[in-house]
Amino acid sequence: MEYNGTPRPDAFTQSCRDLLRTCTYEDIVACTCYTAPMLFMLGPAAVVAGHPVVSLVLHSLLGFSLSWMLHRMGHRLLVRLPQEPRTIFVSRSLRLPAKLTLGQFLWLLEIVVAVGMFSGILAKRYFLAGGTAGLLGGLVLLAIGLALFFLPARLGRLWMERHYPVMTLVGPTEDVINKSFPGFGSFFK
Repeated sequence: MEYNGTPRPDAFTQSCRDLLRTCTYEDIVACTCYTAPMLFMLGPAAVVAGHPVVSLVLHSLLGFSLSWMLHRMGHRLLVRLPQEPRTIFVSRSLRLPAKLTLGQFLWLLEIVVAVGMFSGILAKRYFLAGGTAGLLGGLVLLAIGLALFFLPARLGRLWMERHYPVMTLVGPTEDVINKSFPGFGSFFK
Protein backbone atom coordinates (compact mmCIF):
# COMPACT_ATOMS: atom_id res chain seq x y z
CA MET A 1 0.00 0.00 0.00
CA GLU A 2 1.35 3.33 -0.98
CA TYR A 3 0.54 6.82 0.12
CA ASN A 4 1.83 9.66 -2.07
CA GLY A 5 4.27 7.32 -3.79
CA THR A 6 5.99 6.11 -0.61
CA PRO A 7 5.47 2.72 1.00
CA ARG A 8 3.36 2.78 4.14
CA PRO A 9 5.38 1.68 7.20
CA ASP A 10 4.25 -1.12 9.48
CA ALA A 11 2.63 -0.26 12.83
CA PHE A 12 5.78 -0.84 14.89
CA THR A 13 7.90 1.36 12.62
CA GLN A 14 5.29 4.09 12.70
CA SER A 15 5.12 3.91 16.51
CA CYS A 16 8.91 4.24 16.74
CA ARG A 17 8.86 7.20 14.38
CA ASP A 18 6.12 8.84 16.46
CA LEU A 19 8.24 8.35 19.58
CA LEU A 20 11.26 9.91 17.83
CA ARG A 21 9.16 12.96 16.90
CA THR A 22 8.66 13.69 20.61
CA CYS A 23 12.42 13.69 21.30
CA THR A 24 14.70 16.70 21.19
CA TYR A 25 18.29 16.41 20.02
CA GLU A 26 19.33 16.48 23.67
CA ASP A 27 17.23 13.37 24.33
CA ILE A 28 18.75 11.62 21.33
CA VAL A 29 22.29 12.40 22.51
CA ALA A 30 21.47 11.05 25.98
CA CYS A 31 19.92 7.85 24.61
CA THR A 32 22.81 7.30 22.20
CA CYS A 33 25.44 7.87 24.88
CA TYR A 34 23.84 5.77 27.60
CA THR A 35 21.63 3.09 26.07
CA ALA A 36 24.06 1.69 23.51
CA PRO A 37 26.95 1.05 25.95
CA MET A 38 24.58 -0.35 28.56
CA LEU A 39 23.19 -2.87 26.08
CA PHE A 40 26.70 -3.69 24.91
CA MET A 41 27.61 -4.66 28.49
CA LEU A 42 25.09 -7.53 28.50
CA GLY A 43 27.93 -9.89 27.52
CA PRO A 44 30.41 -8.84 30.25
CA ALA A 45 27.60 -8.84 32.80
CA ALA A 46 26.82 -12.46 31.86
CA VAL A 47 30.49 -13.33 32.48
CA VAL A 48 30.33 -11.93 36.01
CA ALA A 49 27.04 -13.72 36.68
CA GLY A 50 28.71 -17.03 35.80
CA HIS A 51 26.26 -18.05 33.07
CA PRO A 52 27.11 -21.01 30.81
CA VAL A 53 29.06 -20.33 27.61
CA VAL A 54 26.00 -20.62 25.36
CA SER A 55 24.15 -18.04 27.43
CA LEU A 56 27.23 -15.82 27.43
CA VAL A 57 27.44 -15.93 23.62
CA LEU A 58 23.71 -15.22 23.23
CA HIS A 59 23.86 -12.31 25.70
CA SER A 60 26.90 -10.91 23.91
CA LEU A 61 25.36 -11.18 20.45
CA LEU A 62 22.06 -9.71 21.59
CA GLY A 63 23.74 -6.87 23.46
CA PHE A 64 26.10 -6.07 20.61
CA SER A 65 23.41 -6.10 17.93
CA LEU A 66 20.98 -3.95 19.93
CA SER A 67 23.69 -1.49 20.94
CA TRP A 68 25.01 -1.20 17.39
CA MET A 69 21.50 -0.58 16.06
CA LEU A 70 20.82 2.17 18.63
CA HIS A 71 24.30 3.64 18.14
CA ARG A 72 23.89 3.88 14.34
CA MET A 73 20.36 5.22 14.58
CA GLY A 74 21.43 7.89 17.08
CA HIS A 75 24.31 9.01 14.89
CA ARG A 76 22.05 9.08 11.83
CA LEU A 77 19.49 11.22 13.65
CA LEU A 78 22.20 13.75 14.53
CA VAL A 79 23.65 13.97 11.01
CA ARG A 80 21.86 17.25 10.17
CA LEU A 81 23.57 19.15 12.97
CA PRO A 82 26.80 21.07 12.22
CA GLN A 83 29.74 18.66 12.08
CA GLU A 84 32.76 20.98 12.26
CA PRO A 85 35.30 20.28 15.05
CA ARG A 86 34.52 21.98 18.36
CA THR A 87 36.43 22.46 21.61
CA ILE A 88 35.65 20.12 24.51
CA PHE A 89 34.93 21.86 27.81
CA VAL A 90 35.23 19.97 31.11
CA SER A 91 34.03 22.95 33.15
CA ARG A 92 32.76 26.42 32.33
CA SER A 93 36.32 27.74 31.96
CA LEU A 94 38.55 24.65 31.54
CA ARG A 95 38.81 23.09 28.12
CA LEU A 96 40.80 20.27 26.58
CA PRO A 97 43.29 21.00 23.80
CA ALA A 98 41.54 18.63 21.38
CA LYS A 99 38.69 19.53 19.05
CA LEU A 100 36.10 16.93 18.05
CA THR A 101 33.20 16.77 15.65
CA LEU A 102 29.77 15.90 17.06
CA GLY A 103 30.13 12.28 15.93
CA GLN A 104 33.56 11.94 17.53
CA PHE A 105 32.26 13.57 20.70
CA LEU A 106 29.42 11.02 20.85
CA TRP A 107 31.93 8.20 20.46
CA LEU A 108 33.94 9.66 23.33
CA LEU A 109 30.87 9.84 25.55
CA GLU A 110 29.85 6.28 24.69
CA ILE A 111 33.33 4.98 25.49
CA VAL A 112 33.36 6.82 28.84
CA VAL A 113 29.97 5.28 29.74
CA ALA A 114 31.17 1.82 28.66
CA VAL A 115 34.33 2.12 30.79
CA GLY A 116 32.19 3.28 33.72
CA MET A 117 29.88 0.27 33.27
CA PHE A 118 32.85 -2.07 33.01
CA SER A 119 34.29 -0.59 36.23
CA GLY A 120 30.97 -1.28 37.93
CA ILE A 121 31.00 -4.87 36.69
CA LEU A 122 34.56 -5.34 37.96
CA ALA A 123 33.55 -3.76 41.29
CA LYS A 124 30.89 -6.45 41.67
CA ARG A 125 33.50 -9.09 40.98
CA TYR A 126 35.80 -7.65 43.68
CA PHE A 127 32.93 -7.45 46.17
CA LEU A 128 32.17 -11.12 45.56
CA ALA A 129 35.84 -12.03 46.10
CA GLY A 130 35.51 -10.91 49.71
CA GLY A 131 38.15 -9.86 52.17
CA THR A 132 39.44 -6.40 52.92
CA ALA A 133 41.29 -6.05 49.62
CA GLY A 134 38.21 -7.15 47.69
CA LEU A 135 35.98 -4.71 49.55
CA LEU A 136 38.41 -1.81 49.15
CA GLY A 137 39.07 -2.61 45.48
CA GLY A 138 35.34 -2.92 44.85
CA LEU A 139 34.61 0.44 46.48
CA VAL A 140 37.35 2.19 44.49
CA LEU A 141 36.15 0.65 41.21
CA LEU A 142 32.55 1.48 42.05
CA ALA A 143 33.48 5.13 42.73
CA ILE A 144 35.41 5.31 39.44
CA GLY A 145 32.54 3.66 37.60
CA LEU A 146 29.95 6.06 39.01
CA ALA A 147 32.11 9.09 38.20
CA LEU A 148 32.67 7.89 34.65
CA PHE A 149 29.01 6.96 34.23
CA PHE A 150 27.77 10.45 35.10
CA LEU A 151 30.61 12.41 33.47
CA PRO A 152 29.03 12.33 29.97
CA ALA A 153 25.90 14.06 31.25
CA ARG A 154 28.05 16.99 32.41
CA LEU A 155 30.22 17.04 29.28
CA GLY A 156 27.15 16.84 27.05
CA ARG A 157 25.48 19.71 28.89
CA LEU A 158 28.60 21.89 28.51
CA TRP A 159 28.89 20.93 24.82
CA MET A 160 25.29 21.93 24.17
CA GLU A 161 25.54 25.20 26.11
CA ARG A 162 28.66 26.26 24.21
CA HIS A 163 28.07 24.96 20.70
CA TYR A 164 24.46 23.85 20.12
CA PRO A 165 22.07 25.56 22.56
CA VAL A 166 19.13 24.85 20.26
CA MET A 167 19.53 21.07 20.84
CA THR A 168 17.43 21.30 24.00
CA LEU A 169 14.48 22.75 22.07
CA VAL A 170 14.28 21.10 18.65
CA GLY A 171 14.33 17.57 17.36
CA PRO A 172 14.98 15.86 14.05
CA THR A 173 12.82 16.64 11.03
CA GLU A 174 10.42 14.16 9.46
CA ASP A 175 12.86 13.52 6.62
CA VAL A 176 15.73 12.73 9.02
CA ILE A 177 13.51 10.38 11.06
CA ASN A 178 12.35 8.51 7.96
CA LYS A 179 15.94 8.09 6.71
CA SER A 180 17.28 7.11 10.14
CA PHE A 181 14.54 4.63 10.91
CA PRO A 182 13.50 3.09 7.57
CA GLY A 183 11.62 0.19 9.17
CA PHE A 184 11.87 -3.55 9.20
CA GLY A 185 10.82 -3.91 5.57
CA SER A 186 14.15 -2.40 4.49
CA PHE A 187 16.05 -5.28 6.12
CA PHE A 188 14.37 -7.83 3.87
CA LYS A 189 14.65 -5.99 0.53
